[in-house]
Amino acid sequence: MKKNYLISIETLHLVAGFSLVFSGILVYFIDGFEMALSWIIFGAMYISMSDIGEDQMSLEKLNSNKHFIRKIFGYAGALFSLALALFYLKILFLK
Repeated sequence: MKKNYLISIETLHLVAGFSLVFSGILVYFIDGFEMALSWIIFGAMYISMSDIGEDQMSLEKLNSNKHFIRKIFGYAGALFSLALALFYLKILFLK
């Protein structure tokens, strides 16, 4: 018997992820660039992690807007994490 939850785990992941991305934008004005990127990366990974298992998805799910959004945030998380690493490298080597 399939359980019906009030809110699905996928929805919870999306809410948490978008909230963290929004928090990252806000924290930019409070703590600066690197802290903002950290929160945005964390939020982007949270959004994309609910989409694990692409190899088991139907073609319909692979072509859905939800999957596309998660994939975009997965790439954004990767790019922002690289930017953060380069930012820290610049601080370390240009003292």
